[in-house]
Amino acid sequence: MKKSRSTEEQIVFALKQAELGTFVPDVCRKLGISDATFYIYGLPPFCKY
Repeated sequence: MKKSRSTEEQIVFALKQAELGTFVPDVCRKLGISDATFYIYGLPPFCKY
């Protein structure tokens, strides 16, 4: 299995930001990741897109 470039802390930060109501594109831009990568993390159902 390929190793993730994102650290566990980055993944947790991204999901927490989305949980707090930050728009997904803004979270992705802040972390320098693509929207597709965010979906791989596990897009919570309450995210704003």
